[in-house]
Amino acid sequence: MPSFNFPNFINEKNLIDFSLFSVIDNDTLTNEIILKNLEASENVMNYILRTMGWSGYRKSVDGIEYIGYKDITTEVLEGDGVTEASAYTNWIELFKDKERRFKKQLPVNTLSQSQYDGLLSLYWFTDNIITVGNDTRQFRIFDFIEEKKWDYLATAMILGGQKRVQRQAESKMIMLADYGQYKDRSLIKEQGIQRLLKEYSTFQLTDKQKAQAEYVYYAETSRFLPNLPESRKRILVKQLS
Repeated sequence: MPSFNFPNFINEKNLIDFSLFSVIDNDTLTNEIILKNLEASENVMNYILRTMGWSGYRKSVDGIEYIGYKDITTEVLEGDGVTEASAYTNWIELFKDKERRFKKQLPVNTLSQSQYDGLLSLYWFTDNIITVGNDTRQFRIFDFIEEKKWDYLATAMILGGQKRVQRQAESKMIMLADYGQYKDRSLIKEQGIQRLLKEYSTFQLTDKQKAQAEYVYYAETSRFLPNLPESRKRILVKQLS
């Protein structure tokens, strides 16, 4: 089979032309703000939440156990389950801690809100603003950030091939102030509940996962999961009364 060696550098020849797309909010894109005065916007926080999704019971993806909004805290993982409201409260604390670490690593003193948001999302998901890419193709992006070469940065994020849909979304924040379709937390919660219903009946869950799912479903809906024994129902009512 033929092999393809793609260059690990960005130049004018392979730059993506973002002028072909519409800017959503010019002020958010172009007005520079002193770094110490910047905080994550509601739009980027919503993007991160809807990308992660909420799970009321513990799951394992790629060998990593999580619950709620990708919470890996042992105390929460081993608990009764986590409602969407509690998961959001836990996430906000973790997110703000990570945002403070992110700001300390940025090599610039001013950015626009959308540039800040796109980079913050990248850092939230990857823990990295030095390089971007996958095992076969990586780009050094720290210099692009330092030099404010945003088109080079956004191109590298997309061509790097790592979680392409997410990197495209973050690139559109940086270059177009485009945050995608806002999704209210009530809808994120409802989608989580619907996934729980489906997975409870079709997945092979551990006893711990089942117990957490039963607890959270009752806590969120005041209803019981199908075919739940009366003894379990009484326990849930007592727990949540």
